[in-house]
Amino acid sequence: MFWAGDAELKAFQSLAADFEQAEGVKVRLQQVPFAQLLTNVDAGLQSGQAPDVFRVTYTDLGVYSSRDALLDLSGSVPGDYASGFSPALYAAVSRDGRPYGVPHHTDTSMVLVNTEAASAAGLGALPQTYDEAWTWDEFAAALDKLKAAAKPRTYATGLNLQLAGAYRWLNFVGQAGGRLLDESLRAPAIDSPAGLEPLRFTQGLYSGGYVPRSTSAKGEYVGDLFTAGTLATVLAGDFLLADIDKGASFDVSATFLPVKEQATAELGGNALVATAASGRKEQAAKFLQFAASEEQMAKFCGATNVLPTRTSIDAADLDYAVRPDLMALYLEQSRAITPEIVQQVTVPEFNEVNAALVERLEQAFNGGRDAKEVLAGLSADIEQVLAS
Repeated sequence: MFWAGDAELKAFQSLAADFEQAEGVKVRLQQVPFAQLLTNVDAGLQSGQAPDVFRVTYTDLGVYSSRDALLDLSGSVPGDYASGFSPALYAAVSRDGRPYGVPHHTDTSMVLVNTEAASAAGLGALPQTYDEAWTWDEFAAALDKLKAAAKPRTYATGLNLQLAGAYRWLNFVGQAGGRLLDESLRAPAIDSPAGLEPLRFTQGLYSGGYVPRSTSAKGEYVGDLFTAGTLATVLAGDFLLADIDKGASFDVSATFLPVKEQATAELGGNALVATAASGRKEQAAKFLQFAASEEQMAKFCGATNVLPTRTSIDAADLDYAVRPDLMALYLEQSRAITPEIVQQVTVPEFNEVNAALVERLEQAFNGGRDAKEVLAGLSADIEQVLAS
């Protein structure tokens, strides 16, 4: 069971066909909307009709592994299996040293830019190396220019916080040197000066008219608005490049996320997992390893414009379906995904923490709540979630 865009659907169909040919095992694919996948999986687990294998975000995987709902792959994979993957991403699918899935791919966000809008605003050359990345002040200055040059009913930028993407706001927190959770991962750390500064900065983007208020964490998807020309820039993941390249009537360029105290990037991407109650455990475990093999991972990532998790695959050498020039920048951006970020967003309770973040960001961006009150509330929410 999986969600997929057009390119991903074709890639999963190709993966299934290759597996059937290699192993002689029939695969039945079930595509569902992203917003329905976890609901369907939960219903299947309760009724005893869960899928053998499903796609899941790294940030949601922990809620299932902590309930023993996933197949422990320890007895199915070679002893040195973990050494073939990025340590941070293999850790994201593991719990207490045991793998409960395979890290299928990763992705992260950059700032995509409508080149015509940038030219009209006089932005000049965009930073193309990390050493040149915009500081927050420079990012704000660029947005000022874009806002001044914007056509009616268009905006300077959009933040990709929708569809359970509220955790991407933590990029700003990390850039300011802050953390959501403390180093024990069992207590909140967000109610701090390094949490307050990014909240006030992003709150100002909404209240100042740089970002449409309709695009809060509960609102409209910014990728579609960028493609339609409503946004001059957008923070967007590489997995959107195919749709944007197909739908946008203007040239698109990219630059890195802004930096402050440090550079950061969020852990995007997805794992493949098998359910512990599957009646076809052996075949499911084989499918996961097949999907995460070097050949199949390279094929999937190239076709869908996402980044591999196997260290033996040089992402720079993949044959990306669209915009390989921008994928080179995304690869550079992905190097800012730190182990600290991965640890915080893959705690078993993160699904609930992210839901609390959605509500609190809504209060800040559209509810007019004071930033200090919002952070105090978010901190209390996290304490309650971690204690339950």
